Amino acid sequence: MCLIITGQSSKVRSTLLDTHGLLSDIFTSNPDGIGFMYGTAKGLKVTKTLPKNLGDATAFIQRLPNDDRDIAIHFRWTTHGKTDMLNCHPYDVIPGFIAMMHNGVLHTGNAADKAKSDTWHFIQDYLHTAVASAPDLVYDKGFVSMLEEFIGNNRFVFMNGEGRMQHVNFDQGIEHDDLWFSNTYAWTPSRLIPSYKSATMLKSYKYTGSYGNYMDDEYDEMYDYNASFGIQPRSVSAHSANYDETAYEFPNDADGFMRPEADDIAVALTQCDIDSVEVWLEEMPAYTITTLLHCFQPESLSYTHRDSLCVPEQGIYDMLMEGDASGLISYATKSYAMPSMIAEVICYYLQWDVRKPVSFKPTLPALLT
Repeated sequence: MCLIITGQSSKVRSTLLDTHGLLSDIFTSNPDGIGFMYGTAKGLKVTKTLPKNLGDATAFIQRLPNDDRDIAIHFRWTTHGKTDMLNCHPYDVIPGFIAMMHNGVLHTGNAADKAKSDTWHFIQDYLHTAVASAPDLVYDKGFVSMLEEFIGNNRFVFMNGEGRMQHVNFDQGIEHDDLWFSNTYAWTPSRLIPSYKSATMLKSYKYTGSYGNYMDDEYDEMYDYNASFGIQPRSVSAHSANYDETAYEFPNDADGFMRPEADDIAVALTQCDIDSVEVWLEEMPAYTITTLLHCFQPESLSYTHRDSLCVPEQGIYDMLMEGDASGLISYATKSYAMPSMIAEVICYYLQWDVRKPVSFKPTLPALLT
């Protein structure tokens, strides 16, 4: 699922090279490409590599500037697109001036061109036109807030030619010793922070992102974000001769589960098919909820009153009406009973506007007007 680290270049460099086992742990979990970006007097510097082993990764990290400039580095784990240099982060948003890194799985996918990643498609379909016409847009508070709402549990890092950095969903990551890490599930934080799981550390490193205050490794083990999108762990490196690209295609799992498309959800909503919705919420909570809220508009039923629902159902009802995808995803992963309860509220206590085309995909430039 990738990892982004940002901070002062010399500190990023020394932390990765001098913390015992850290780089090995990160590279083992994210072996499909490394890239970094930083500002120079001649503009934005972007460097990428496809390391075949830890020695390659170490040599690449040793090339990081040993100074105090801001830098962002990305370790890739392939979920969409080929494992090649094109799909290695960072990506150009405005070639030569603004680049972007991404951590997560975007609900917008990569259906138009399976060879390219979901990040590449997102830039082409949503970001490039808007940012090319107004490069400082990526630093605008309102634009960043809109991006955060649109992408849910994903993180972006932008940088321009002057080395100016912008995080999107900063609060979903953690900070340690003036460094920012985009997640805690694609590496082992206790390698860097030995007391990470202690109560003291949990208070010091409070997580205020989409999933509340779940900050420890135990939560990351409990909630497998990859699995929620139907992404299966690989048994071999993408660089191995034995690697089979088709064996890990997104988004179907090894048991043949098929992710619901918008038209499938539309049919389920129209027919109040609670069983299908419950299965989707169990198998792919993040994908199902974000697709539902982006494609369909909830409306209250004239014969259903919110006050007639139990307290947990009222909370679900309110989050659906408010479009709170992050809160709903958190709810859906709290217990085995939650997907059923959420499905009941979706199907029985709300009506949904399914009149708009199911292929409807709002673009950021359109949202700005």
